[in-house]
Amino acid sequence: MLDFKPITIDIVGELLQFTNPAVTRSCDYTPGNLVMWARFMDYRYAIHNGTLFVKCKSQADMSTPAFLPPLGKMPLTESIGVLQQHCNHTGEPLHFTAVPQEFIAQLQELLPSHTSSTLESWSDYIYSAQSLATLQGKALNKKRNRYNKFIAEQPGYSYSRFTVEDTKEVVAFIAQHRECQHNRSDNMRCYEQWQCLATVRNIIHYSQPAAVLRVDGKIAAFTLGEVFGDTLFVHIEKASRDIAGAAEAINRMFVNDMLEQYPQIEYVNREEDLGDPGLRQVKRAYNPLLLLERYELVP
Repeated sequence: MLDFKPITIDIVGELLQFTNPAVTRSCDYTPGNLVMWARFMDYRYAIHNGTLFVKCKSQADMSTPAFLPPLGKMPLTESIGVLQQHCNHTGEPLHFTAVPQEFIAQLQELLPSHTSSTLESWSDYIYSAQSLATLQGKALNKKRNRYNKFIAEQPGYSYSRFTVEDTKEVVAFIAQHRECQHNRSDNMRCYEQWQCLATVRNIIHYSQPAAVLRVDGKIAAFTLGEVFGDTLFVHIEKASRDIAGAAEAINRMFVNDMLEQYPQIEYVNREEDLGDPGLRQVKRAYNPLLLLERYELVP
């Protein structure tokens, strides 16, 4: 039987070996995402025969326990067998959630008695890194105009990579601009706001790139991501709504900065919209290459 343990910030290094964009570009398998959402999704992990097994709550029904598809050295046919033995022992159903589209066909073949469905609002938005870095083309006219407006109206701006000395100021900025004023763990938006604060406070434990945009010395935007292979994953992006173009500026500058540090980057994963109409509009306005769908697989 697999021994599932809580995912904490201390095991980030252990999780790094299983992040492989060649297998999937889903943000669910990045260490930063797993740690940030560990409490909300009740992420727990077990490593067996060089393979990562993750147990969590179903993204379709938070009251239902489920698993992510295993990732690692074992072929999927074998790792699914390990999970089947585990579930036979515990009496749990072999229920999969957040199944990336790269996995769904093989899982359906291995588990013909299971039913699959698309997880609405949970698709990852995948973009061309060069497109976000240049904002060229008719489809990005509005974004480019807002970026140019920021540059024209804020001559006193500065962009810099995050340092530990920025922590206190960034925490204050996020707290001031958070949309949720409560700390209810059953509310996704509230949890996301709270976890952003926790991540920044503990950023010294992460090996994740982050950046700060200032206007006249005051923070106007902050972002944090992870780079694996040819993909930049953007986990946090917060910008002042009082400064036109601040969001477009931090996005473009951060992608350019990451391309300078990691020239192999071809794609940017800006994660899901969670059904939020405003967030969906913003993400679609950046002209994604594709929406990487996730599935639920239920016995």
